[in-house]
Amino acid sequence: MGKKVIALISGGLDSVLAARVVMEQGFDVLGLYFTSAFSKTYGNEQSTHAASVSKALGMELRVMDMSQEYIELIRNPKHGYGKNINPCIDCKIFMLRKTKDVMEETGAPFVVTGEVLGQRPMSQRRDTLHLIERDADMKGLIVRPLSATLLPPTKAEQDGLLRRDLLLGISGRSRSVQLLLAERYGIQGYSTPAGGCLLTDKNFSEKLRDLFAENRPVTPHDIKMLTIGRHFKLDATTRIVLGRDNGENKALMALALHGYHLFTPQGFPGPVALLNGEPTPEINQVIGRLIITYSKKMPGQSRLIRYGDSVIDPGEPLPINMPSLRRLGAEN
Repeated sequence: MGKKVIALISGGLDSVLAARVVMEQGFDVLGLYFTSAFSKTYGNEQSTHAASVSKALGMELRVMDMSQEYIELIRNPKHGYGKNINPCIDCKIFMLRKTKDVMEETGAPFVVTGEVLGQRPMSQRRDTLHLIERDADMKGLIVRPLSATLLPPTKAEQDGLLRRDLLLGISGRSRSVQLLLAERYGIQGYSTPAGGCLLTDKNFSEKLRDLFAENRPVTPHDIKMLTIGRHFKLDATTRIVLGRDNGENKALMALALHGYHLFTPQGFPGPVALLNGEPTPEINQVIGRLIITYSKKMPGQSRLIRYGDSVIDPGEPLPINMPSLRRLGAEN
């Protein structure tokens, strides 16, 4: 077995190809998969594209959860956001700093990434790649096999650990070369570009900005809540979430174990609701009426709402255009 090196594996084609190209030069690759509450597969990492393609390549994969630290990074990224609330440059710097610790632990001489020169307008320009390397304190230690011949030689190439003539010179947004390489190597099951990051989603970004505006500590459970259901705001710090189907109802009931207030329909089919805020008789009544509003009307059926040990009779549904009730996200 060759010398161990580290590769950042997202599950996308570029990161997998980068690892595969380096494996061809006899290296034993340890894949690092960074996960967080902002990943669509958070909590289910063993079923990700990263896990499946790593297994197919015979590559060990280590999962690293960066949820809480990443929440703080996203609040105020040094290098700003992309199109939505995605701080791609700061994210890559953060991951590389964490990777450096694993390099020191394993004795790996360099780290492999799947970055392609010019593929992304913000994070993969020539000057940005240099900035990332500098701010991560990884000068000469980042090997980008897919674009290596278009970039200055790394320390691994200068020291003779890597043959530069076996590395590639891909640039730009076209993925035709990568698709040909995937066919050559028999690589399947990879994810679509940026397909797993919630921070690139417009609706999620709106809800996250609103959550940050509450100026309170945010947990991974708060982030998970943003991915479920219909979201309503009664005031600056009172958030109500309604399930849209049975699966979301179950997910909200599970989240209720982490300090949120749970409201459930009694004896009739309808959405459950979570309150992130302080319950009051007035707020509880609004939540009950919201549940009624989004429930199917059944003739002759009483519609009561349970909250803790109490039962709420909400009365009539809410008017959809209630002035004090603000809906978040276009999916509502």
